[in-house]
Amino acid sequence: MIDEKQNLSVQVDIQWHDELVSYKDRYFVLKTNFWRDFYPEQLDFQIKRAELNQTIKINYNPGALLQFEITPSNIKTIPVSKFDRYFSGPIPIEPTIGRFYPRGMLEDVEDCFKIDNRPFRILGKTDDTLKVDLNHPLGTFPINLSATITDIFDANQQNGGRCNDIAETITINGPGLQTLLTDTPFNFSQGMPFIRKIEDDDAVFYDSIDSTTPIVDQVAIEQLSQFYADHIKDASKILDLMAGADSYLPDNFKNIDVTGLSIKQQDLQSNPALNQYTLHDLNKQPELPFDDQQFDAIICAFSVEYMTQPIKVFQEAARILKPGGVLLVSFSERFYEKKVIGLWDDLHLFERMDIVLEYFRQSDEFEALSSESIRGLIRHEDDPFVNKTVHSCPMYMLSGKRKS
Repeated sequence: MIDEKQNLSVQVDIQWHDELVSYKDRYFVLKTNFWRDFYPEQLDFQIKRAELNQTIKINYNPGALLQFEITPSNIKTIPVSKFDRYFSGPIPIEPTIGRFYPRGMLEDVEDCFKIDNRPFRILGKTDDTLKVDLNHPLGTFPINLSATITDIFDANQQNGGRCNDIAETITINGPGLQTLLTDTPFNFSQGMPFIRKIEDDDAVFYDSIDSTTPIVDQVAIEQLSQFYADHIKDASKILDLMAGADSYLPDNFKNIDVTGLSIKQQDLQSNPALNQYTLHDLNKQPELPFDDQQFDAIICAFSVEYMTQPIKVFQEAARILKPGGVLLVSFSERFYEKKVIGLWDDLHLFERMDIVLEYFRQSDEFEALSSESIRGLIRHEDDPFVNKTVHSCPMYMLSGKRKS
């Protein structure tokens, strides 16, 4: 049994699902302890009796893990005039069905105040009204929680500071925002979601930047490599879509055949994983230059946010995948702001997963959709930026299987 004054690190996974997608968020809680922090019911009892590397699994009923009341009365129809379009500045924000916004944008609505950052979702819209859901985005789902103690610190290394509510820590600031609005696909025709800040030639732009340094840290890359190991079999034929100078595939893959496709020849030439490559501009020509059913897997890392015709690209990806083949998409919090699509820049990190899942859904070519997020890891000690930010870049990873 762990001493109540000892510190410990805990990996906490929460999982939920709907009829379309399986969702998973992994959060690493560092230097927590029982004398200061609060653990949710059931977990509190079991983790105090757990051992190092032991995994505890608990199923929570809808709302039981959350700090906010989940009630039908939190779904309201309000006048559209109560949505503050100028909440963020002089450029008006148009309320969009399926999007999440901070409650502070709602004026004179019960239990909402100006500095309230809790999210609400727009479920419906007319010329005069909005149907909004003020409940926590995880509120309707049973949650499967697993917790693993990954480290135990000596009692002399007590970590002071404020007490933490672990249930709040793992469910606030994002989880649930990636959940699709199951009965209403996102309307990409509203506004100009795929317009970018700079619409000059992509090839010229990418040739002007140094893309040899990874956009994320090594710990994040290790999580991505493990994601690939979990979804790709050895001896697979793989397409690296919008490839960079590295494909981040696991080192233990021995018999794979990897094709790279990108707009930047220098990256393709320097990528050690590639057996062959093709120069191609997806934004000018979303049709992929490959025959049907050529690949077992398609990977797309740190690039989906630059696609200006993503649904067409996802349909093309399905065409060139073998039946049952997988499309694996990943991103983090960092990107080239001048070339990212306008919608991406407006979204919460977790809401970006929702949009990529919409690409899968609206392509109508994929099944067994899943999303995974990993947060809270620490950079390696030899990381050149560890003195500026100790935390590793969060990773957001999604998969879909081509329909048979």
